[in-house]
Amino acid sequence: MAFADFHVHTVFSDGVNTVRDCVEVAHQKGLLALGISDHSFTPFDTSYCMRPETGLAQYEATLLEEQQRAFELYGLPLLPGLELDYGSENPFESVCYTIGSVHYIMYKGDIYAVDNTPEEQLSCLQNLFSGNTLEYSKVYFEQVVRHAEKNKPTVIGHFDLLTKYGFIDDNDPAYLAVAREALSEVVRHVPLFEINQGAVIRGLKKKPYPAAPLLSDLCALGGKILLSSDAHSADKLTFGFTEMLQLAQRAGFTHISRLTPDGIVEDEIKALMAE
Repeated sequence: MAFADFHVHTVFSDGVNTVRDCVEVAHQKGLLALGISDHSFTPFDTSYCMRPETGLAQYEATLLEEQQRAFELYGLPLLPGLELDYGSENPFESVCYTIGSVHYIMYKGDIYAVDNTPEEQLSCLQNLFSGNTLEYSKVYFEQVVRHAEKNKPTVIGHFDLLTKYGFIDDNDPAYLAVAREALSEVVRHVPLFEINQGAVIRGLKKKPYPAAPLLSDLCALGGKILLSSDAHSADKLTFGFTEMLQLAQRAGFTHISRLTPDGIVEDEIKALMAE
C-alpha cells in the first residue's frame, strides 16, 4: 500500500534524524508524500521544541532546500509543516500545514505538560485538580476547543492525548461526555483530525488516538481523518498504518485525507486496502 506521513519530527525539535534522513526512508518505503512537522517554539518549556540555539532560524530554509532535492531526485513531495502548540505562535511563512496540538495544561497561572512524564501528569492532577480527572479533562478539552477556534490548524493532533498514561479512564461515560462535547465543537472549526500512533510506538497504548468511540463519533459528525505516525525516528514512518485503515473503516469512514502541495485529496480506503 502507498501511504503518506505528515506528523514527523527531526533533530530540529525532539526527533533523532535529519530531514534528509527522513526523505531517504520515505523514498525507500515508496511514500506518496512526506511532511515534516517539528514542534513550535514554547518559551515556557524549551526541553523538546524548536528554539534559537537548535535551529529555529534554519528550519524553514532547510525544509525548502530539502523539498527541492526530494522532488528532483525522487519526485517525492516534501511538505513543510509545523506542530503548532496551544500557547505558541507560527513564525514561518512557508509551511504548508499545521498540526494543532495541546501538550500542556495551562490553569490558574500554572503550566504542566500533559505527556512529558507520568509523574508530571499525576502531579498536575493532584496539585491543580485534587485528583479529579473529570475536571482535568474539562480543562484540557477546553484548550483543544480554543486552539481550534483561534488558530484554525490544518489538522487536529492527537485529540485525546490526555489518556496517554492511563490515569484517565477513556471508557468512563462522564469522561466520554466531556470529550464528545469538545469533539462536536472542534469539528465545526477544524474538520480534519489525525489518527495518531505516537503512544503505540512508545508501548504506552495498544490503540492510536483518538479512541474508537470518539473515532466513530467523528465520522458521524462528518469529520475527516489523516493517518499519522508521530514518528520521532525515520524508521517509524507509516508505523501501523494498515491497522489504522482498518480502525477507520470499522468506525464508518470510507476515505482518508492526504495533504498535497495543491490541497487536500481523499483516498478511498477500499482501494488502498486492495493494493
